[in-house]
Amino acid sequence: MKKWLILFLSFLCVCSIQAVEGRKKVAVVLSGGGAKGMAHIRALKVIEEAGIPIDYVVGTSMGAIVGGLYSIGFTTAQIDTLARTQDWKYLLSDAKDRKEQPLASRERTEQYVLSVPFDKKAKETLSGGVIKGRNLAILFSKLTEGYHDSIDFNTLPIPFACVAYNLVNGKEVVFHSGVLAAAIRASMSIPGAFTPVRLNDMVLVDGGMANNYPVDVARSMGADVVIGVDVQDTLKSADNLTSLSQVVGQIVNLIVENKYHENVLHSDVHIKVDVSGYSSTSFTPVSIDTLLARGEQAARSQWNRLVYVRDSLLHLNPSDTLPVRPEHLVSMSDSVPLIASIMPEERKTDNVFRLGVRFDSEKLASLIFNAHMLLGEEHRSLADFTLRLGKTGFGRLDYTFGIDRRQNWQSLLSYQFSYNDIDLYNKGHRISNYSFLRHHAGVAFQRNWHDIRCTLGVAYDLYHFNDMLVAPEMNIPDSDSEESFFSYYYDMYFENFNKRVYPTQGMKWNACIGFYTTDMWRYKGKTAIPIANFSWEAALSPRSRFTVLPAVYGRIIWRKNPPYSLYNSVGGTSFSRYTEQQLPFMGISYMEMTAPNTVVGAIKLRQRMGSNQYITLTNNIAFSSGQLKKLFNEDHFYGCGLTYGYNSIIGPLEGSVYWSDRTDKLGFLINLGYEF
Repeated sequence: MKKWLILFLSFLCVCSIQAVEGRKKVAVVLSGGGAKGMAHIRALKVIEEAGIPIDYVVGTSMGAIVGGLYSIGFTTAQIDTLARTQDWKYLLSDAKDRKEQPLASRERTEQYVLSVPFDKKAKETLSGGVIKGRNLAILFSKLTEGYHDSIDFNTLPIPFACVAYNLVNGKEVVFHSGVLAAAIRASMSIPGAFTPVRLNDMVLVDGGMANNYPVDVARSMGADVVIGVDVQDTLKSADNLTSLSQVVGQIVNLIVENKYHENVLHSDVHIKVDVSGYSSTSFTPVSIDTLLARGEQAARSQWNRLVYVRDSLLHLNPSDTLPVRPEHLVSMSDSVPLIASIMPEERKTDNVFRLGVRFDSEKLASLIFNAHMLLGEEHRSLADFTLRLGKTGFGRLDYTFGIDRRQNWQSLLSYQFSYNDIDLYNKGHRISNYSFLRHHAGVAFQRNWHDIRCTLGVAYDLYHFNDMLVAPEMNIPDSDSEESFFSYYYDMYFENFNKRVYPTQGMKWNACIGFYTTDMWRYKGKTAIPIANFSWEAALSPRSRFTVLPAVYGRIIWRKNPPYSLYNSVGGTSFSRYTEQQLPFMGISYMEMTAPNTVVGAIKLRQRMGSNQYITLTNNIAFSSGQLKKLFNEDHFYGCGLTYGYNSIIGPLEGSVYWSDRTDKLGFLINLGYEF
């Protein structure tokens, strides 16, 4: 009897102690996995729905990003929206926001798919990683506003920890304190891809190198129950190790294999997400949506287990069902100060190799190479060499010399050699096929502002024609003949579109007047030929997904019978498609000859579908006349087209169906890549 009484009193004592201590503590552990870690967001949402209070959050790499934001009060809905609306191509680069770049920088960089800086010292070029993380640093600074000081992570609304790997001694580093954004940035620094974070005497990289599923860290923090969300790849067989990324991923997984399995065994609920078919770089909108859905699916498959955990928590009070924490307000203001410890050093790199690629069904494949080099620091003298290979090829060399210290005024010397083999049409009928060589040399003075450029210059152009096939009625130079011009011009150009491709706001316009001569004063004994070019285009978005783009442009030649090499033409989707004087016109893909005075009015109606797909309806009308006063009373023609576009990582992929009453024919054009 006494024995049973002692046991009963012991039971009451244990219950009293548990009542004092409260319920068991729950930790959520989020593994590393790059883009695959998007699955964590919806898995967290399901854990919340199950009514499980979360006392600790521990993460590695992408798990550290999601877990860190969740720990300071971001809701799963907010993190979900952030993940789906970010421009990941921009974030995972060091490119500056288009609004920050001056006009000259935009023009130099935006037609290329690959840019590789080079320097006298290779180590200064890469700095330990291809991506310095400039844009991620800016984003982390904005998202962690209010937590920029060094703090104890146990004082956050939900105590937090994340894991990094120290390259100096090969040891795991667990962050329980410090600057939150710096800890997250260190935890996701994939070796070779991102520049490591240097902290004190440590060089820190991705925590997945040491502990990709840190259940043991959660236990050491005091967690009684651990719910883990795991997006780590399973080990691959020999047949599936066929790419460099797969081999590297396998090596990393093998390094942490023993610790990973040990941590899986110590998980009370192990939510294993099916990430087959996706990699750490799967940041496309479709991939993100799929991974989010798979995270939710994996968590719901463990629903009964989650409910059991909830019901087994001792003395669970209604107030404990969901964590009581302040909701973090998302700040995306540019006024938020940047965190110095994660902001890479802004070192200007003027020496860059660039490569551009384009394919379309009219001109076939084209390649463009560019080398941009700093020759002198004092006056910022720069050399720029460009080579384009394709149906319309050229080589161009530019030398720029800064006149004033601020580099607002510049002098330019340029030379270009180009070759063209062109079919020329008139009202849909081919009137000539000709090839010519063009030599262009010029000197100019330029004044630059952020969005505008003014240029005053003089140029010499020499055209050498050969292999001419010409209709008898055309007044065209004979084969092996030459035309040459000295010209004087003044050009003004403005552009502030928010995007180069598929802009939704902004405007661009251009106005240029030039005088063409044969002896630097007159044209063949007569007055110089004045030629004016103008264009205007705007992007207006009455709705978030719908954009209207009106445009008007033209070219006016004040001479009834201008020389052949200066004659107007329309066709294609961009200015100067084949020759300098060609104007774009939807409905005609080749060069259609027009009169000396030609003006085009156009309007595009564009609807965005999803994140990167667009449908564009284009209507345009051209007016052409030999006399400016009769411009709208003589020849005019209409064209229209419907275009599907996908904004891919290497430029727009587009397919267009078009028609024009000039030819009365239906046409089709496919193109991939930026115009150049």
